[in-house]
Amino acid sequence: MARHMTFHIGEFARMTGVNKRTLHYYDSEGIFQPDSVEPNGYRAYSSRQFYPFYMIRMFRDMGLDLAEIKEYMEGRTPEKFGALLAGQEEWLDQEMAKLKRMKQIVINQRRNLQKARHVQLDTVEEVELPEQRLVVSEKLRQLYLKEDWEGVEQKFAAHMRDVMEGEILTGYTFGAMVAQEDFMRPGFEQVVSCFYVPTDKAWRNLPKGQRRLRPAGRFAVTYFGGDYMDTTAAYQRLRNYMAEHDLIPAGVSYEESLLEDMSTSNVQEFITRIAVPVQGKI
Repeated sequence: MARHMTFHIGEFARMTGVNKRTLHYYDSEGIFQPDSVEPNGYRAYSSRQFYPFYMIRMFRDMGLDLAEIKEYMEGRTPEKFGALLAGQEEWLDQEMAKLKRMKQIVINQRRNLQKARHVQLDTVEEVELPEQRLVVSEKLRQLYLKEDWEGVEQKFAAHMRDVMEGEILTGYTFGAMVAQEDFMRPGFEQVVSCFYVPTDKAWRNLPKGQRRLRPAGRFAVTYFGGDYMDTTAAYQRLRNYMAEHDLIPAGVSYEESLLEDMSTSNVQEFITRIAVPVQGKI
């Protein structure tokens, strides 16, 4: 005698972790119907329906709407099932990449918060920094010198769109570069050459015209609190340190925030790092 296991709707609902209303709705919409209806009107589900029901619930969790599932169930074939699975595999790959990037953002943000707890403000130290991949904006220096603030805002907005739409952000905030000829001249420290975003994305996945590498090497580094736009005192501190220790700058400076608007609503609690590559005087 062939084995034949059936379950009333309440039993099937309990075993699959849904309520009876869901099964009634799936039945009325033609999405998932009982294996049979007994003479007394009881809906009966068979054991072979457990896995199809599990797959339907999984597809719902993966973003398919009920209309798509209904269309498939009404005309399902092995070929259509294969196509459906291929589409869902592609979707899952995209979701996994998104989750991986989101996790990296969380990791990097936590590192920034941890670092912010231990920095010494208003001092200068020499440190070895590793190389860092950057995505830079269009050049801004001439706009700053002409005080064309509308032009600067447009360039920054375009840069922000590029990094957001390109999923380049990996937990680091926007930074700014200042040319050596400007940060070494009192009064010109706030002339930004370009904005940038550090990123952990692979070099080949960054836009060619915007990628730049901050080289590894020795840097004079200072941290300051308060408004990150007010860099005058920090650069004066760096200039004094370089003069006292027979150092000369070896490139642009890199300004980055550890604590900013997302971390605190109090501007006085912001913490910004300025790093200047240096070498000994020849």
